[in-house]
Amino acid sequence: MLNTDFEPKILSFLCNWCSYAGADVAGISRFQYAPNVMSIRTMCSGRVDPVFVITAFLAGLDGVLVLGCHPGDCHYLTGNYYAEKKMKMTKRLLDIAGIHPERLRLDWVSASEGKRFVEIVTSFINKVKSIGLLKADGEDKSLRQRLQAVKATLQTEKVRWLVGNEIDLLEKGNVFGEKLSPDKFESLLNSTVYDEYIKNWIAILLEEQAMSVGEIAQATGLDPKIISSYLVDLEQSGAVLVHALEHRTPKYTRK
Repeated sequence: MLNTDFEPKILSFLCNWCSYAGADVAGISRFQYAPNVMSIRTMCSGRVDPVFVITAFLAGLDGVLVLGCHPGDCHYLTGNYYAEKKMKMTKRLLDIAGIHPERLRLDWVSASEGKRFVEIVTSFINKVKSIGLLKADGEDKSLRQRLQAVKATLQTEKVRWLVGNEIDLLEKGNVFGEKLSPDKFESLLNSTVYDEYIKNWIAILLEEQAMSVGEIAQATGLDPKIISSYLVDLEQSGAVLVHALEHRTPKYTRK
């Protein structure tokens, strides 16, 4: 059901060679579409860093649209394939964080598809309207913390390496010539993304105040045993430390 009480704020990333030209054709052809879409031209959809997407959400935008060339038509050959891998992983992270993954959309528009450009933009705006304002996905403080955790996760070397090398790992294999099956890689990526997100979420909570395992569990909704295992990892890496003992209960803080 559409929420007609608000107009969503949308940011779009348009590749220079196809979707930006498609938007230009839409304008020249005088196709009508909502004016509440802000556009950024990029040389390739593959150059859209997922961190940019989360930064847009942190700035209060309700949806992000990434448009590139159709598969096989990329000016840089494989840019849109990498864009697809990045955005798929970003949507997975948004879902883990309790933020509607349909707030992010990746699609393809050629330089001559002005009408298709308008249809995609209109469809996406209506979808975001049906989801609601971004703040509908959580209280302001909790939402910001979860988005910050997503952003921090997207900046970790481990996650970026896996996503950036997915095609090579599946098609060429590692340095020993061993190829990963798609299912095994998917399982590895899912577990890595989840673990890194939870650790970053805990670290962000501890930046604001010292907390016990029980308090972190209450804030995140996770089992205290799970929290304890992540705290051990964070403590060993030097990211957190014991701040004080309160009634024999350790309270942790960000180092």
